[in-house]
Amino acid sequence: MVNMISPTKTLGMTLLHKCNFNCPHCGYLYVNDDDDHDIKPGYRMTWDQIQRLIYDCNSVENERFSFVINGGEPTLWEEGEFKFIDVLLAVARGNINPTYNTNGSYFVDYARCNDFLNRYADESETPLMTFISMDKFHKNYDEEKGRAESLDNIITVVSEIPEEKRELLETHVFIIVTKDPDSSLPKKMKEYYGQYGITFGDFPMMPIGKAKDIPDQLPETQPDFSEFSKLKGKGPVSVVLVGDDYYVGNEKAGKLGHLSELFSEAG
Repeated sequence: MVNMISPTKTLGMTLLHKCNFNCPHCGYLYVNDDDDHDIKPGYRMTWDQIQRLIYDCNSVENERFSFVINGGEPTLWEEGEFKFIDVLLAVARGNINPTYNTNGSYFVDYARCNDFLNRYADESETPLMTFISMDKFHKNYDEEKGRAESLDNIITVVSEIPEEKRELLETHVFIIVTKDPDSSLPKKMKEYYGQYGITFGDFPMMPIGKAKDIPDQLPETQPDFSEFSKLKGKGPVSVVLVGDDYYVGNEKAGKLGHLSELFSEAG
């Protein structure tokens, strides 16, 4: 039976620095505008830290977490016999909803795509959301044909998974757009994949990370997070784990193993 219980809190998790792309607009490798941060070449969360994080989230009473796992490119994470799929399954078994951001390169290999999605469907009852960054910066699709090998493989694999398990696996394409009105993906491409349940969303490039070096491409309108920041409830609205440190905004707010202390008082 699919576990459709909705999370009450979201926690960001920076898994590693390493990436197999070198996009000029990348903002994921930066915590803030300072050079003094932990996300540098060689940074990688350990399997032990991941286990401690799961335990930490379960120590917060009356809350169910959703993880947003970033990198670098999270599908490159490995430690000994453990691969990224083991991270997702461990999170799901820990009563936490896993989501992750990827450039989709892992799924270009059909065999890997098949093994990855089938193993998750076989061993989990918790929904998994895959966010694939796909745009003219990533160049991970065929602009002429309006097709992406990663999406084609995902469609094929999911169609062969038992129907009662298919709803576990959702895919959303995250498109970074610039001030160029034609910077989004082609309409026909969205329509084609949309009929298979893949969703798309445009998001304006922000002046963070490497994108600060291409200010001439920044859209005039930037996202408004004011309403998000006004959300009420127990504890901080948004927490991100980098190594052993929890961040709220750009400030270190606590240590791994002490998450419940951030939620001990009404926010």
